Amino acid sequence: MKSFRVLEALDISRKEFLVLCILFSALFAGILLKYFLDSHIGSEDIKILRQDPQEIRLQLDVNSAEWYELMALPKIGEKKARAIVEYRQKYGPFSSPEDLLKVKGISPEVLEEIRGYLKVASSQ
Repeated sequence: MKSFRVLEALDISRKEFLVLCILFSALFAGILLKYFLDSHIGSEDIKILRQDPQEIRLQLDVNSAEWYELMALPKIGEKKARAIVEYRQKYGPFSSPEDLLKVKGISPEVLEEIRGYLKVASSQ
């Protein structure tokens, strides 16, 4: 039996060889399955309905947004976002977007940049 001479040379038993074959087969099947799932075979193409990103606008309520949510606004980093929340906690809710000018670090230029992304709802 020539095939078992290889097993004797590798110093493994028939059972160990069988287990290795099963493991390699399972690994190969898993790789094939992953490939087919990632290739999206049989799925429809994605169609883009809107191409203008300006049509979708995020609007945050400055009276309820957390600092990490405010960081999604342009020109607002962590420091300014935390300053807005601290000001709101100390002095109460904002009544208009212009009230943000009272917050340290918010300039008229920054306010104009973020104005379209803001709403000011009355805090309850």
